[in-house]
Amino acid sequence: MAKHCLNCNNIVKGNYCANCGQSLNETKIGWKSLFDELQFSILHINKGIVFTIKELLIRPGSTINGYLGGRRVDYSKPFAYLFILATIYSLVIHFFNVYPESEMHPNNNSLFDSNALYSWYYGHYAISLLLIIPFYAVSSYLIYRKRGYDYIEHLVIHSYISGTKVFILLLLYPLFYYSHSVYVYHMMNVFTFIYILWALIRVFRYPSFFKTLFKAIWCIALTLIFATFVAVVVVEILKSAH
Repeated sequence: MAKHCLNCNNIVKGNYCANCGQSLNETKIGWKSLFDELQFSILHINKGIVFTIKELLIRPGSTINGYLGGRRVDYSKPFAYLFILATIYSLVIHFFNVYPESEMHPNNNSLFDSNALYSWYYGHYAISLLLIIPFYAVSSYLIYRKRGYDYIEHLVIHSYISGTKVFILLLLYPLFYYSHSVYVYHMMNVFTFIYILWALIRVFRYPSFFKTLFKAIWCIALTLIFATFVAVVVVEILKSAH
């Protein structure tokens, strides 16, 4: 007797549907199936993220270039990677209610409440980073346009780099929380800057180290220029609205 797929009604030979991949051995959902699904999902996500973090910390160049070249099975997807780590960092900061930027830059702006701004920023941290990524991508696309990567691939590159930057901030946050130190705050910024610089150097390597270093610094600087310009425009719009 022919067996039909429960999902698409295709005739099945074997244990899986050749049309949609549905298992022929699906049973009624119970506690065991829920536990198995939860266990698989958590272990799969954790394994992918932990492995991706480790590889991006140790060898960002070969990891990112390898992913863009097609080696993708073992790695978390770039945008999910960034989103998950940024969400974790946002939840940690909201739980402990200590905002690094707010403490280092007290509210002295009559136009808007900077504390409320930082609270909103960290409340939408993942979305905010996803909005910043295009600026990095534009900068690196312009600077490294001869390397053969298109704009979408530059989005992938900076999603991985920014996600790992967030992981570094997450590691250092307990030091800031317990010390409330300006030195720790600057250390967090220095460490993330060094990582971004190093990652760009490893991804876009040139025969000349100084050329590689210059282009990486220029990429970061150009991103800051773009982001600052947009911020100034937004502030001017807020001023005109008031």
